[in-house]
Amino acid sequence: MKILIADDDATSRAILRKICVSQPEHQVTEAEDGAAAWALLDDPNRYFDIVFLDLDMPQVDGFEIVKRLRASPLHARVQIILCTASNDRPTLVKAIQSGVKHFIAKPCNEATVLAKLAQVAPPADPVAERAVVGA
Repeated sequence: MKILIADDDATSRAILRKICVSQPEHQVTEAEDGAAAWALLDDPNRYFDIVFLDLDMPQVDGFEIVKRLRASPLHARVQIILCTASNDRPTLVKAIQSGVKHFIAKPCNEATVLAKLAQVAPPADPVAERAVVGA
């Protein structure tokens, strides 16, 4: 799975990266703010299956990233996991209204992150799996 971690806090990015790369099938890219995240997401030469997204980031906040992703047919399959310390009721309601279904409260731990990744992972492609097995 191709994963983008978008968070302005270097420590949070490092923790998520360490957890994600513990699984060999994960390829991780990082963005240090919302503008960098959107530049990566909007690059036609890149694709991400999952985005870990902080809400409170400089330049472009997480809600704006969600809005842009949901408005674009090219990004319809990208799974968004909010990973934020802002887990109060109004924030969660706004996130749900924006189309976000997955949340992790900071600070996150390995068990929670891996369980959420397993929950949102795209289904395996049985045709591709048969091709690999038959090779």
